[in-house]
Amino acid sequence: MTAEEKILFNLRKAQKKEERLVEALKKTEPKETSETTHDPEILTPEEHFFFLKMGLKCKNYVPIGRRGIYQGVILNMHLHWKKHQTLQVVVKTFSPEEVKEIAAELARLTGGIVIDIHEENTIIMYRGKNYSQPPTEIMSPRVTLSRKKALDKSKYRDGLRAVRKYIPKLEQDLELLQEQAKNMAENKTDAGKENEGTEIGSIDSGSCSNLQLKNSDKLKEILDGNEQCSEDDSLMDTGLASDSEDLSDIFETESDTETLDQVQRPLYLDEFEKFPVEIDKEPEDFEDHLRQISIDSKKEKELEKNSDLPNFDEVDQIFLRAASLLKKKRR
Repeated sequence: MTAEEKILFNLRKAQKKEERLVEALKKTEPKETSETTHDPEILTPEEHFFFLKMGLKCKNYVPIGRRGIYQGVILNMHLHWKKHQTLQVVVKTFSPEEVKEIAAELARLTGGIVIDIHEENTIIMYRGKNYSQPPTEIMSPRVTLSRKKALDKSKYRDGLRAVRKYIPKLEQDLELLQEQAKNMAENKTDAGKENEGTEIGSIDSGSCSNLQLKNSDKLKEILDGNEQCSEDDSLMDTGLASDSEDLSDIFETESDTETLDQVQRPLYLDEFEKFPVEIDKEPEDFEDHLRQISIDSKKEKELEKNSDLPNFDEVDQIFLRAASLLKKKRR
């Protein structure tokens, strides 16, 4: 069985179970129905406030469990009202809406007055102004269920609640599976279209490969033509190279002649030409000539002294001159 078939099987099974539980609940309901109508007394606001405070402070209460309303609950309420005016009915395992229905049913069966529903699970009831203990037929009415039948009814009711919560989940799961199946079918169709596209692409690639082969043949032909042209160019280059060698020989011969001329010329003539030529002129005045000779001799002496001294910096030379002057003054 597939997942969808399993969900459908469980859904049908749950629906059948729901029908069975509904029929069982109808059978558990009492056959006799009460034709009495409830006509509650009218309370003033002051009385309502007073009985509400009294009901909140009182400690006597009647619990209602999973069985709901049955004969024992009504009997206990009348027994409490025998000594107390107010009463708390604590309802468990029921929703707030069901609590309101239970309060209305209790007021109809007992003849009491519902003062308030406290915290959505506690019903505060007042017995009435002119209350008198009713006979046993009213204290335990036949309209209500017995303890055993009330328990069976509660079981059917709980089962029906669980089934009604379970059915929507199954329906939701079934919808999800159907959507997934649709998506899978769409994906398959898309995949088929893609395969067709790939086949067309392969055909196009084959045609492209044929074109590439043709283009490669054309390229080979062009390359062969280029090789032939390159051979012709190489022949031309060799011819040009021979011409350039002839020209280089001519220039080399000219340069060789220049170098020979330089070798034949003596070197001392070049050095001699660097010195300036002094033209001997007769001095105009003999005294000036003598003075010039004396100045030149002094310069030569100073140069000789400086040559004898070691090579000092300018600062050292200044210090040496100062020392020599001091020696002269001391003398």
